[in-house]
Amino acid sequence: MADTLDPVASIYQGVWTDWSKGKIWGLTLTLSPTYAIILTNSLAVFVTVCGVQLWNIIRYSVYKFGTPTKPEMLTPHLQRQQTVLKMAGSDIVTTAGRMLRLAWKYRRTSTGKPSLRSYSFGLFAIIYAILFYAAGIFSNRAISTGSTNGPWPALSRSKHCGMWNQTYFEIVNNGDFSAEENFKMNIQSYAKRAQDVQLSLEYAQQCYFAQSPTNSRPSSSNTFKTSSLNWTISTGTCPFQMQSCLGDRNVIVLETDQIDSHEALGINADPKDRLKYWRRTTCAVLNGTDHVKGWNGTIMNSSSSLSTLDTAYAYYGPSLYKNTEWTYAYSNFASFFDNFTSQVTLAYQLDAEMAYATADPQWSVGDFEPIAKLVQKDADLVLLFLSYTGTYIGQVDDPWFAAHNEARFDHPNMPPYLRTRYTRDMVISTLGCTEQHKFCTNDNICTGFLGFDQVQNVAAFNAALTPHRNVTFDRMMRAVTLSSLRNLVSSLRSTTNPLLANNETYSASSGAVVSTALPENQWTLELKYYHSIAMAHLQRGIYQWATGSIAPEPQYVEYILPPTEEQDTWFCNNMILRSTVYQSFAMVVIILIVIFGTLIIIAAAVISKRLTTSDQDDPLEEQDPLRPEVSPRGHCSLSPSRRSDLLKAFQLANMESVRNKDGVDSPTLPPEDRSILILSYEEKFETVRSDL
Repeated sequence: MADTLDPVASIYQGVWTDWSKGKIWGLTLTLSPTYAIILTNSLAVFVTVCGVQLWNIIRYSVYKFGTPTKPEMLTPHLQRQQTVLKMAGSDIVTTAGRMLRLAWKYRRTSTGKPSLRSYSFGLFAIIYAILFYAAGIFSNRAISTGSTNGPWPALSRSKHCGMWNQTYFEIVNNGDFSAEENFKMNIQSYAKRAQDVQLSLEYAQQCYFAQSPTNSRPSSSNTFKTSSLNWTISTGTCPFQMQSCLGDRNVIVLETDQIDSHEALGINADPKDRLKYWRRTTCAVLNGTDHVKGWNGTIMNSSSSLSTLDTAYAYYGPSLYKNTEWTYAYSNFASFFDNFTSQVTLAYQLDAEMAYATADPQWSVGDFEPIAKLVQKDADLVLLFLSYTGTYIGQVDDPWFAAHNEARFDHPNMPPYLRTRYTRDMVISTLGCTEQHKFCTNDNICTGFLGFDQVQNVAAFNAALTPHRNVTFDRMMRAVTLSSLRNLVSSLRSTTNPLLANNETYSASSGAVVSTALPENQWTLELKYYHSIAMAHLQRGIYQWATGSIAPEPQYVEYILPPTEEQDTWFCNNMILRSTVYQSFAMVVIILIVIFGTLIIIAAAVISKRLTTSDQDDPLEEQDPLRPEVSPRGHCSLSPSRRSDLLKAFQLANMESVRNKDGVDSPTLPPEDRSILILSYEEKFETVRSDL
């Protein structure tokens, strides 16, 4: 049984509208596996029956309208073709075989040409049989909204969808540790956020980093409505005062394509209720010469000893939560723990600090107050501080990881390539990024690229928000803040290594940390890594609010308030996921198949009644040369009524012959052939019967 917080447990079974295809064509039926099998098998049988009945209609149409209107044109061979069409049953293959045998038996007509009509209809019957048998088998594909093996779009309607109540919100967001239960609640909330980022990292590794095409990606990419969000990377200009950056070549811009709230994020909505979103992140390596003070990062060689504790400070604005004049500090204290360094700290230290752009009103509180050189008018500021405890076996030209200071490590047992290593140019190197967000309604009322708080205060955009747009905007903003660069780095740091570069390091038992030389675009690779995780986490944020899986543990579901407003209920009932278990079908296609199939069956029944009524008057009814009755002895036999009619006909013929026993004069026969051999009517009957 699925967990109560598992979205699979809240999949809606029934008819709903997928607005991706419109109000009518978007009608979708979602069923559990058992009922889905019943539906597909029943439909396959129905399509097969309709195919047979349609065949009867075609056969009758060819029989009825393919008969020449002039009796003299009805040749014996054409009569036999018409007889096959009329007498054939619903077995398409048998009809095809009889028509082809007839064509083969009478390969040449009186005109000396092959019987193309018989051949054509026989081949048509074979092709028709193949197509409709295939239609019955693959009818599941015709009605399915996805591939036959999934995934299929499904609707989540979780009873746990809602918002945190004020009690939980104040305890978690204000760090209330006044009671043990509050302390546990804070720990669980922090752990849940870190776990969610870890899940987004794993998702990004499979669905964003993988180079395989979308249709061959792993099943984990089949969770959200869209497997991945598109974004681009390009070079840009320094977003700060020019002297703050290490040149324009060390500036990149990561920008998303249009992210539609319905198509990309799965909020199932009529086009008029949808929102469009863009994110732009511009990053540059900062020149820290005048801002990093204290310890210069010198690492002593193996023959030296440390006697003092050194600390480096980065001054980019006073910290608000640390109450210090510096923004970030890094110390060499770990170096004192010989033979234990790798367990005390990671090789790389990464810290993220954020400052929100000035807004009125100001909804968010940042981590520090940036210096004037870094202040942004229309963007939020994120600083990533990087420190490293080890050395590199080669020089590093990457601007963020730069290492060119040579250090000698002489030891008789040390390999030559490890005796000369390089330390970082700066003990603390800083990457400055600006984050901007843009929203538009479906009728193109937009905000422009602004900071997180600023984008919420655009009057024209807010005035255009209908109730459904408003709740969509609210949930998207909640997902946006969860997927910010600052939050991602902080969460990655608590659960896993926050840098790809750490995969190139080795921690010796002595405590020394050594890394291979890094490529000159390592900082770009790191930012791509973060941005991919951010896109996956943006998808996850929307998904979790709708499914109720935002709760850390089932016992915290009680703090989620169920929706009371119409727009909140609408949001909770309209989250599209993709399922490999529950199958969805196109309702309109099913209805059309049933309607047309029913009409075919009714038409076939009417035609069958007509054929039954006209059997007694149709001269072809007595002509079925390819399907005679076979006696138990293996000889052709006639029915009693047919035998009686033939005997009467031969009696009359014999009496006429007796009256004209002297012969019959005919101007068309030679004299020697003008007498007819007189046979008894029994002999004539036997002769005709043998011909049949």
